[in-house]
Amino acid sequence: MNTSQIFSTTWKQVVAALMFAALPLANAAAAPEPPADAATPAQPTREQRIEWWREARFGMFVHWGLYAIPGGVWKDKVYSTGYSEWLMYSEKIPAKEYSQLATQFNPTQFDATAWAALAKKAGMKYLVLTTKHHDGFSMFKSALTPYNVVDATPFKRDVTRELVNACHTAGLRFGCYYSIDRDWYRAQGPGNRYKQSNVWDFPDSKREDFDHYVSSFAQPQVEELLTKYRPDLLWFDEIDMKTDAQVENLYQSIRKLRPQCVINSRIQGCRFPATIPPPHCDYISTGDNEIAGKNLGFEWENPGSMNTSYGFNLNDHNWVSAKDVVLRLVEIVSKGGNYLLNVGPTPEGLIPQPCIDRLLEVGAWMDVNGEAIYGSSPWRVTHDSPSPTAATPAAPAPAAATPAIASGIAPAIASDTATAAAPAPEVRFTAKGSSVYAICLGWPDTQVRLKALGTDALPDQSVTAVSMLGSTETLRWQQTAGELTLSVPQRQPCQHAFVYRITLSPK
Repeated sequence: MNTSQIFSTTWKQVVAALMFAALPLANAAAAPEPPADAATPAQPTREQRIEWWREARFGMFVHWGLYAIPGGVWKDKVYSTGYSEWLMYSEKIPAKEYSQLATQFNPTQFDATAWAALAKKAGMKYLVLTTKHHDGFSMFKSALTPYNVVDATPFKRDVTRELVNACHTAGLRFGCYYSIDRDWYRAQGPGNRYKQSNVWDFPDSKREDFDHYVSSFAQPQVEELLTKYRPDLLWFDEIDMKTDAQVENLYQSIRKLRPQCVINSRIQGCRFPATIPPPHCDYISTGDNEIAGKNLGFEWENPGSMNTSYGFNLNDHNWVSAKDVVLRLVEIVSKGGNYLLNVGPTPEGLIPQPCIDRLLEVGAWMDVNGEAIYGSSPWRVTHDSPSPTAATPAAPAPAAATPAIASGIAPAIASDTATAAAPAPEVRFTAKGSSVYAICLGWPDTQVRLKALGTDALPDQSVTAVSMLGSTETLRWQQTAGELTLSVPQRQPCQHAFVYRITLSPK
């Protein structure tokens, strides 16, 4: 299969219509540096740091590296599901052999401006790139190792620099994913209980090797990213390999070099934090494709995939639907979270067409309903009880097998499959200012009844106006002691989920 065919003529036309600046130069070194930060008057508070992130609610995750070339295939072994970016570990590929993939990495169709345009069209507000995944290859020009995208490949372009510039031009925030605790290119000792270190190349490596790696390479590379690219977000993916002192030293270095940088909870480990608020971070990363079962009372984010892999997998066609993406976004935001949705670009540098199709469809929904998502907060309840006769939805298959984490986390909600048609769609709530948004997870055939908005449930507030986002039709509504009853417009303003804006006023 020629993966360059994945990029359609239709999307090329969309990108052309979205261009806001000249295409990035062939050599990233020629791209202008973003303006330096203003002199820091004082260390920003966590509330100040995370304000933009809380407003954003929806971002793009990009898993891209040498692993895109095999695409889940190594010699006679084909992985049609699962994390293709883990191929080096799964097949225990010697670092010397795996590193030869760098000589083949030449994604001549990579266009940072097109990627940023797609993220923006999808309604996303930030983009996070895997600047170094577990395979140890740096997707940026690094002074600390020649094993990087500029010095080790025929491409010789700094894709991180190009994406930073493209995101800034498009008005998107930029984040760097960085893996410290797993680096299969370098000696890191025997590993810990996860046993995810490269012991096939380094069977005699000791814990001291990991400590040396952290102090002489990993932390200096993080500092290099901070000073050279000035990311708005650092997205770590760790497994408790670092000591508490190493985590503290890393955290303090970040705060010194980039005080306003947002940090996720995986700076230390991938498990759900034992305490909330957790130390050394600004928000919680849940497990892959795992959605919190309730409002955690602290900012959190779900890293989700569109098939069973994060990196490009040539044979994985288990794509979630655009409807699933919308419903998961609604579920996450109703509980106070952000949705960081992944794409895995091809070896040619193209975002797969199934991802593009779904993101454009989600973007069309966001164009109508973004008011209920951006800058919203959880309401006093996250959902309204469905009809007692409603069918129980079947849980969708998770994107990949992941370790169980602490209580309070549940799988993504069901969408397309159910045991029978429910008589009324479930409802999720978000809130902003004087508005409550009741988001129906399907088109209601008859009037909508919301028990959470009856006068008994809201003794101090009254409903003063009701409308549906995207619709110009006048709606009828009645608030009684037990419920708020809403009429349904004649025409659907969008697909997948439908949002009532309900204005409340104090009594």
